[in-house]
Amino acid sequence: MKKKFEPLFKEFQFKNGVTLKNRVVMAPMTNYSSNEDGTVSKGELAYYARRSTGAGMVITACTYVTENGIGFPGEFAGYDDKFIPSFKQLADTIKGQGAKAILQIFHGGRECPPNLVPNGEIVSASSVPSPNRSGQEPRALHDDEINQIVKAFGDTTKRAIEAGFDGVEIHGANGYLIQQFFSPHSNQRADRWGGALEKTRLAYVLEQIADRVPLIGVGSIYHPEDAIVAMNETNVPLLALGRELLVDPDWVQKIAEGREEEVVTKLDHEQQEKLVIPDPLWKVIMSVPGWVPGV
Repeated sequence: MKKKFEPLFKEFQFKNGVTLKNRVVMAPMTNYSSNEDGTVSKGELAYYARRSTGAGMVITACTYVTENGIGFPGEFAGYDDKFIPSFKQLADTIKGQGAKAILQIFHGGRECPPNLVPNGEIVSASSVPSPNRSGQEPRALHDDEINQIVKAFGDTTKRAIEAGFDGVEIHGANGYLIQQFFSPHSNQRADRWGGALEKTRLAYVLEQIADRVPLIGVGSIYHPEDAIVAMNETNVPLLALGRELLVDPDWVQKIAEGREEEVVTKLDHEQQEKLVIPDPLWKVIMSVPGWVPGV
């Protein structure tokens, strides 16, 4: 490989001793391809296997921690011990290709499709409809229910550990339940779960993190030159690729082998099979112009 790309391939060690073989992370991306019973499908396993050879760490699509937390059709579940074998298949598939496996966990809150949750009842911090959905008003969660959801995040983490995952990522963005508690639009509570914004500031979060975990940079990284610029300008220790690993699963290997000029940055509409993208995800990609670079 060219010397300027060597920083991408330095090992990275977390404080707990877990070591990544390089600085490239596969970002979590929804794939809509799980089985109807909430287990990981063969198509998903093949999809992750195809993309876990080069990256040092792979973060999965999100799994929901309670039965009423599902955010998408075709999403794999994590709210019960019965899903541990499914988790293990996914963890083993990723780790078997040489990457560390990270499970993303979340609750969709008011963004959950009503037709996918029990009794069609969606929940949130307050009874404020989502601007992204049909306007159905969510039910405000009771104090004990919030505590149960907090526990559910912990229980799903325990399942991830038992299944062999190297870690979890808590999904607190994109308007889902955790962010709904941070937003003054969706959280109008007057109890201990609400209040003034001065209570959920980013500076406070960073203060609590206290440099105990590394920051991962993500976004607008297509060519290896972009990755080096990002590392040099921001000093982040890890870089996550999402769409680019959909377009070119061999992105990392090509750079390592000095073939960076062969990196593909535009989706080839004739290469679904070669790219090992499950049918449900492929249909979504094809239906949303601009969702993948080059479309």
